[in-house]
Amino acid sequence: MNHQQPRMADGLRFRHRTRNPTQGQSRPSRLMSGLEPESIDDRMCWICLSGDEDQPRRDWVHPCRCRGTNKWVHEACLSRWIDEKQLLTPDLPVTCTQCRTEYIIVMPPLCRFDSILERLDKSYERLCPSVLMGILAATVYFSAVTFGTLTLLEVAGYETGVRLLQEDPTLLMILLPSVPTILLLSRMVRWDDCLVRWLRRHQRQGVPPDQIDGDGHPLPGAPLADDYFDDLEQDYPPAEALQPGALWSDHIGRASASFCTALSLPTFAVILGQMLFSNIYEANKVVAVFLGGITYVAVKGLASVYLRQTQYNRKRHRYVLDYTPSNLSRFFRRPRNF
Repeated sequence: MNHQQPRMADGLRFRHRTRNPTQGQSRPSRLMSGLEPESIDDRMCWICLSGDEDQPRRDWVHPCRCRGTNKWVHEACLSRWIDEKQLLTPDLPVTCTQCRTEYIIVMPPLCRFDSILERLDKSYERLCPSVLMGILAATVYFSAVTFGTLTLLEVAGYETGVRLLQEDPTLLMILLPSVPTILLLSRMVRWDDCLVRWLRRHQRQGVPPDQIDGDGHPLPGAPLADDYFDDLEQDYPPAEALQPGALWSDHIGRASASFCTALSLPTFAVILGQMLFSNIYEANKVVAVFLGGITYVAVKGLASVYLRQTQYNRKRHRYVLDYTPSNLSRFFRRPRNF
């Protein structure tokens, strides 16, 4: 069995580094197998693609169960190939790419001092990720406590907020970090989506009956139905929607907009509460702030619904003109409206 062709891609990457006939002869040769082929002319290294007819060498090994000429490889070439594999996956065993045989790699023994240093280095590598995660968690926690404290002082007032912090600091250390968490989770409550679906349910535009075949499928060239645009909006949600996994996708702008909107809710609630409801609820500032927050969420949600409906209608009624001189003169010689 000859596996030379499947290994050609791995061998070509190392050929230019192993063409020097004198390379690898500065150290003693180690024939790990102790066997010689019946015909030395049949040996070919599957990494550098050279045999004994090019330049006789003494570092031939066959480290796996492969048969034929392709079972042979130069030890120097294999060593470089193993180094590259271990750089990519240092914790996985190195195996043959064809027969999946794990190579028997013998490392020189370490003295006691070197062994201790190696164990300390590996323990340090395992410990550092946990320490880093702990530092990041502590940073997030204290940032959340700071934000919750500022929100409490802003909503309840400075004197009332300081009094609450002095009365029960332990309870507040638990409740204050939950303030930004609740604000961020509230962005996932998409009540405006329900309103948009309700509006579109009463304005459905399907494919005309004369554009549908006998099986109920649209004919080629039929206009797009509303289902197409609904699916398109599900695949590409609005810019303000905070979707799971948004931080790990390409929509960094969408995620940052959702974060800023959620965390700015207490500030806008205080401003609108003082402007609109401070005269009505003079004795109870918390109620005024609560009503201000509801007003902000309602106005912003209705504005978002209106903007989405406008963009939806524009996409629904757009059309493409023929590329003619008259159309060019009408649309391309004046500023475009986007």
